[in-house]
Amino acid sequence: MNNIVQFFLKFGQYAKDADILWAVLAPIITLVAIWLLTFVGLKLFDRKGRLRPVFIIHRAFTISSLITAMILVAIICYCWSKNLFAASHLELAFIISLFLAFVVPIISFLVLRSYWEKTKVNEITKQPISAEQARNNIPFINKAFHKSKFFYLLPLIGFLFLLFSLNKGQNLISIVYDNSPSMIGNNAIDALYKTFEKLDKNNEIIFTNLNNNTSELESCKRNLKDILAIKQSNKIKAGSCSIFDTPEFAKQGFKLTFEEALGSPICEVIWKMWLFTKENKSNTEYKNKLLIVITDGDDLLVINDLQQNSKFLFDDTEFAEYYTPENTHIVDYSADGGGAVIKKFEESGAIIYPAVTSVDDYLTALDDALLSFQNNILLIIWTIVICVLGTIIGLVITPKKITL
Repeated sequence: MNNIVQFFLKFGQYAKDADILWAVLAPIITLVAIWLLTFVGLKLFDRKGRLRPVFIIHRAFTISSLITAMILVAIICYCWSKNLFAASHLELAFIISLFLAFVVPIISFLVLRSYWEKTKVNEITKQPISAEQARNNIPFINKAFHKSKFFYLLPLIGFLFLLFSLNKGQNLISIVYDNSPSMIGNNAIDALYKTFEKLDKNNEIIFTNLNNNTSELESCKRNLKDILAIKQSNKIKAGSCSIFDTPEFAKQGFKLTFEEALGSPICEVIWKMWLFTKENKSNTEYKNKLLIVITDGDDLLVINDLQQNSKFLFDDTEFAEYYTPENTHIVDYSADGGGAVIKKFEESGAIIYPAVTSVDDYLTALDDALLSFQNNILLIIWTIVICVLGTIIGLVITPKKITL
C-alpha cells in the first residue's frame, strides 16, 4: 500500500519540480512528430489496394504514434540510466508526451471502428461489384484492423535502452563532518545513516571528521597558504579519514570513527581529506565525484585569513578539478547564515543548503546533493504503466460485427 502511495506522490513531485515550458512544448512536439511521421509515411507507402484513404490515414496515425512512443520510451530509459533527469526535471514533460502517443492510436482505432456499419463500410474499402465480394470484404478489413495492432510491440524496443543502466560505473562520495562542540546534536548523523541506506553498492565513501585534541589543534596552520603547502595527509594531525567501499559498510562503521573533538579547523581537515584521497584513490577511475561538507562554517583558526584574503581551497587547480564547485555541496548547520568558510564556498560556486537543523532538513539537503547518484525506479514504473495501459486499451478495441 505504501508503495502505491509513493507511486502517485512521485507524480506530484514531478509536477511540482517540472520545467513548465517543456511540460507544454514536449506534448506539442510529440503531436507534431506524429503528424509529420504520418504525412511522410503516406507519401512513401502510398500503395493502391482495396483499402480507401480513410482507413490508410488512420492506420498511418496508429503506426506513427507507436513509433513515437518507442522513441519516447527509449529517451526516457536512456536519460534515466544516465540520471539526466536529476538536473533537468523533464519527467512530467515525457510522461504527458508518452500518454498522448498512446491516446492517438486509441482514438484512431475508435474512429475506424465506427465505420463497421452497413452504410459506412464502403468508405474504408472499395465498392464491391457483387454480393460475394461484399461478404469477402468483411474478413479482409477485420484482418487489416488487427494487423495494425502488431505495432504495439514497437514501444517494447525502447526499453532495451535500460541496458545502459547496467554499466553504472563507480562513484566516490567524500563527506566531511564538522563534529566540533558547536555542532551539537545527532540529527546530521541520523540523516547520514538513513542516506547511506538509499545508496547503491557502486558508491564508495570517504568519511572525515575532526577528532581533534589540544595538541592537534596547536599544530594547525593559521592561513590558507600554509595549509595548501602541505603535501601529505599524515602531516596534518587534526581530523580522521575512513574509507568505506560500500554504503552498507559506511552505515555500519562511520559512527565508530567519532571521538570528542576540540575546535573546528575545517579547512585543514578538508585539505587532509583531499590528500588522503589522492594517496589512496589516485589510480581509481570514478564516474562521479562528490564532496559534501556538513559544518556551521566557523573555522576560528583561519577566520582572519579568510576575511582578509581571496585565496581558498579551489585555488589549488588539482583540488578544483577533482572536486569541482558544482559537485560540492555544503550543508550549513548554523542558524545565522553561515560562517566565513561557508561564504568562501558560496563565492566559489558550491551549492549551499542553509540553516539545516532537523533530521528531515538534513535528509532533504543530502537527497538533493546525491540526486546525480540515485536513479528513482518510479519513473520507469510510470513509463511501464502508461505503455501497458495504452496497449491493453488499444488491443481490446475490436471491429463491430456487421453483415451485408
